[in-house]
Amino acid sequence: MNTHHDKIAIVTGGRQGIGHGVAKLLGERGATVVIVNRSVAAEAAAAIGNGAIAIAADVTSEADWTRVATEVEERFGRADILVHAAGAYPMASLAEMTPEAWRGVMALNLDSHLLGARAIVPLMRIAGGGSIVAIGSDAVGMVTPPGFGFSHYITSKMGVVGLVRALASELAPDNIIVNAVHPGITDTEGASGMPNEQKAQVYMQQAIKRLGTPADIAGPVAFLTSDDARFVTGQTLVVDGGWLRL
Repeated sequence: MNTHHDKIAIVTGGRQGIGHGVAKLLGERGATVVIVNRSVAAEAAAAIGNGAIAIAADVTSEADWTRVATEVEERFGRADILVHAAGAYPMASLAEMTPEAWRGVMALNLDSHLLGARAIVPLMRIAGGGSIVAIGSDAVGMVTPPGFGFSHYITSKMGVVGLVRALASELAPDNIIVNAVHPGITDTEGASGMPNEQKAQVYMQQAIKRLGTPADIAGPVAFLTSDDARFVTGQTLVVDGGWLRL
């Protein structure tokens, strides 16, 4: 498979979890991957190969996004793909929810998508187009436990849906498509703090009764960032083993 040959793909949160699964597959498909991660991710980039690099940056910082865009432009001259996988999956009841905790989740799970688009879209215009994929969550449709304790998380991911739809319209004249992938509970470090019984309570309601893996999410992202998806924009693709049956 060489669907991403000569593409420059920026992946946030690419050191581990879903982000790493996406970065690995895009690299295998021929893309040159730029991992943007708060902590050093040089080993993850080296494992991907194909000229992959890592840039340490805080995705909630506008200044850091400006630095990322400058380095990508200096190295590659353009960007073709932006995948937002960085995020947090905390739990807090309403009584425990401080304004600081709320803002922290909003900054990482939602604000970073806007900041990334503002920084990288100009590089996609240089390329003549591109693809943005936001990693959301099927929790936006959750009406049963374990929805309890996730009000800030679910709100942030619902915001991603609105942003994707708005940017899809705004960026279409630039030949840039914008979509979201909504995973279910996935077997990653981010979900490791969730009790196994609680995970099972969810996946036993799925059609496919197991936890998803980063590879399960990476395939649909690869489709949405390939030329095969050039007429797909403003969409939310649920990849959760059939928990949400829309």
